[in-house]
Amino acid sequence: MNGEYFTIDEVCKLLNISRPTLNSYRRKHDIREVKTKGRVLFRKVDILSQLYVPLEIKQRPKADFTVLSDFAVEDIEVAPNVFDVRQIGVLDPFGAVCLLCCLRIRIGQKAHVHILVGRDSASFALLGMNFFGELTRVSSEYVHYDAELLSDVSLTTPEIITPLHLVGYRGSEKGILNDIFARLRDQGFSEDLCASLGWTLGELADNATTHAGGPCYFVLSSTAGPCKCLTLTIGDAGAGIPVTLKSNKRYKDLSDFEAFISAFKSSVSSWDETHKRGKGLNDLLSIAKGNNAWVRAETNGMGVFFDFREPAGRVVARDAGTSTKGTRYSMALIDSQFEYITKKEIDAFLDAFLEAQ
Repeated sequence: MNGEYFTIDEVCKLLNISRPTLNSYRRKHDIREVKTKGRVLFRKVDILSQLYVPLEIKQRPKADFTVLSDFAVEDIEVAPNVFDVRQIGVLDPFGAVCLLCCLRIRIGQKAHVHILVGRDSASFALLGMNFFGELTRVSSEYVHYDAELLSDVSLTTPEIITPLHLVGYRGSEKGILNDIFARLRDQGFSEDLCASLGWTLGELADNATTHAGGPCYFVLSSTAGPCKCLTLTIGDAGAGIPVTLKSNKRYKDLSDFEAFISAFKSSVSSWDETHKRGKGLNDLLSIAKGNNAWVRAETNGMGVFFDFREPAGRVVARDAGTSTKGTRYSMALIDSQFEYITKKEIDAFLDAFLEAQ
């Protein structure tokens, strides 16, 4: 569905209706027409959002796009490159980053992407995370949504500390960290938490810009609870962990899922023979386990949830938020005392999980 407008004939063909029926629909739904060079055109977002989406889709239960739920961005793709976010019930930064990475891939393929929005919580959440601003910054030519419908919405989203932020090259996240730390201190977060956040963001952003061969995005949010807690969400649309890891001949015979999990080991990476170390993901799990927290990760259509809220910890396979290539993470950082967890403990934890598969 290329371009921003439909002709009358294109609308009739899309909906399989006659012109008189179209005129009746236009009056009923107050669909505006655009006249240019003597032709009557209709905005695609108007036709798609008001007339195209079948009633059975509109009436089905809304899906939660959150770190604790199973969802797929592709489930709200009601037509090729047409995404109906009105079908989302609750959306958090992880869901937003999955959607963003999916759309970035489509835009990179020169596809016109249409986003159907409404006066609903998911559309408002995306607006509060600067989702639409970032997409149109990337390529306004290929992104279409009803901006007027949301133009009067003034949101205050105190839980979003840093809305969608682009890390375009290695180390560029450092430019915003001092500002983030200042705001966290003002909100009563500790220096230890700031240090853990700085290391975690730096490591994940470095992996994305180095191994993915392109930029990544992150969102920083706070979570209500008995302790102060941050959630760091980061994602890219690069090659994905299995592709990069299996480029090392030592790991080429692993299954994609084995490669995915093995990448969290302390000495495993695509360059471990040269640098004698892993990707830093082992330390990510050490922080989460020592903090009784969790990490959700996905890559190339595979998802896992590392749950350390109980001392033993467990790994739960989850549906990926999108089949889009690349890697996404969301991690809780609880502002409380950390217990030191060794690399060997995490390696043993991962080995036990892989052996049980």
